[in-house]
Amino acid sequence: MLQSAQQAAVTADTEKGAVYQLASNNNGGCTNISKTDHPVPQRRTMLVKEVCNRRCILTSAGLLLLASGSFFILFFPVIFEDILHEELKLRPSSRGYDAWVSPPFPLAMDVYFFNWTNPEDITNHSTKPILEELGPYRFIERPTKVDIEWHDANHTVSYRKKSVYHFDEEGSNGSLDDVISSINIVAVSAAKKSKYWNYLRQKGVSMGFKLYDQQINVVKTAGELLFDGYEDNMVLMGKHLFNDEDIPFDRVGWFYTRNNSADLIGHYNAHTGVDDINKLGTMGEWNYQPRTDFFEGSCGMLNGSAGEFYPPGLTKDRPVELFTPDMCRSLPLEFEQEVTVHGVKAYKYAGDRRAIDNGTLFPETACFSAGEIVPSGVLNISSCRYGTPVFVSFPHYYGADPFYLNQVEGLQPMKEKHQFYMSLEPTTSVPLDVAARLQLNIMIEPYENVNIFADVKRVFLPVLWFEQHVLMPADLVGEIAFALTVPSIVRFCGIVMVVCGVAMLLWMPLERMLCRRRRVASANRHQATTHNGIHSFANGADKCLLHSSEKNGKPTTIVLVDRLLVEKVEKQPLPDCITLPGNHPAMEPESFPLIDTKGTTIVKS
Repeated sequence: MLQSAQQAAVTADTEKGAVYQLASNNNGGCTNISKTDHPVPQRRTMLVKEVCNRRCILTSAGLLLLASGSFFILFFPVIFEDILHEELKLRPSSRGYDAWVSPPFPLAMDVYFFNWTNPEDITNHSTKPILEELGPYRFIERPTKVDIEWHDANHTVSYRKKSVYHFDEEGSNGSLDDVISSINIVAVSAAKKSKYWNYLRQKGVSMGFKLYDQQINVVKTAGELLFDGYEDNMVLMGKHLFNDEDIPFDRVGWFYTRNNSADLIGHYNAHTGVDDINKLGTMGEWNYQPRTDFFEGSCGMLNGSAGEFYPPGLTKDRPVELFTPDMCRSLPLEFEQEVTVHGVKAYKYAGDRRAIDNGTLFPETACFSAGEIVPSGVLNISSCRYGTPVFVSFPHYYGADPFYLNQVEGLQPMKEKHQFYMSLEPTTSVPLDVAARLQLNIMIEPYENVNIFADVKRVFLPVLWFEQHVLMPADLVGEIAFALTVPSIVRFCGIVMVVCGVAMLLWMPLERMLCRRRRVASANRHQATTHNGIHSFANGADKCLLHSSEKNGKPTTIVLVDRLLVEKVEKQPLPDCITLPGNHPAMEPESFPLIDTKGTTIVKS
């Protein structure tokens, strides 16, 4: 009965999580079994709280990252596009306003003259005009917008352009004092104006040429032919005989009155894009008119931009149109290829045969011929140049019909030097690299009743060509490139956030599954180990798995196993007697029964 009560006490204590340990006692050769209490329910409660807190944190953080990442991936591109459009709209407070009013870097314009070396052979139909290219004569341009006026009613802005030019001697290949032989533009203009006059009036023009000693050509300096201008007696006489509208200048020069003047190229009115971003930069009016009167039909429409702004979102199948006041018309540029400018991708739009066609190749461009049916490659702008027979082409007749190239000697068209192109960043439509290249040609034709032109042959004579090549500085291109990378950076961050959020949501289920598998595997290994140990101990002492002590010739062993707390128990010989904690008396090993509880297993052999 006493032994049964002692066994019950041990069993009850072990059910509460107690662990019994063996300790030697030299008094009487007995071994004490000491009890250690572990508050198992409290530990389990703390463990559950810890797991719940971690699960809540991971779940909340995972959902937040998943939602935020999805938002950035799906909606940030739209938000960025709206922000970009607001920045591109032209306002006094917009980021690009100051650069629009006055570019932050100077512009360079290079002028090349064609020196006409054999003007005396103009009446010899077997000899071609021989030309010698001179230049470049470089001028630094500092443009600015003046007379700026905002129109909130239709969201447009009106302004004039004013440019100051300075000769760049270091960047030039020549001097403004270089003497150049060129066509006499005054004589050609007067003869062309008299083309449809009666005989007497034409003879009057011929007598005026003889009186003022007019020749087919003039020899002037480069400075006089450009900005300085030169006096001509026929011009002075014409100022007295005709209206100022017919002869608006008192001197003759291709760029005369252009320097430091805001009146020559007219009055602009352009859309700001505030009401519609697709109208950004497009022309509304020029010289207070919604179209030009120099060309009929669709050719007189003000298409495209003035060159500073274009609607964002370029496409390869839609041309870019540039309105040029010197030509009084828009010039369409077709997509050619993708290029890189300072590491930024750009769409290159170039002038092709359609841009300089006059109805020969493309019937829809016939309205640009202005009554002169000529092969493709030159544009008649005489109506825009006070009746002077000026025809515009690309330099050296690049892209034009071979008819023009075969008329003269000394030209050699090259794409790298003579192509007209614009490279724009496709998202913002900001011009990154622009090469505006045009050539001025004079049509010389015979006039029977005008002596100096009576025996000439019809020739399109190149006079000069100019190039304005603007390459945006690398630092400004870098700012645009950084702004364009923002959506990609945000999208990448969004993907990372989504991946991390999913990982956090799956962490606890995966951890529970792995822990469950580890417990099952550990239990299987423990069960196998216990079974093998008991089996070995029972089958013979030769296994030597446990040391035993003998009393009365019989081996005795005690094994303690705690399901919650597994501790290594050193193998030791059983004592002569076992003392339980409390007031329980010592028991003989032979009479100690088998105890199997939740926390302790005592095996007696």
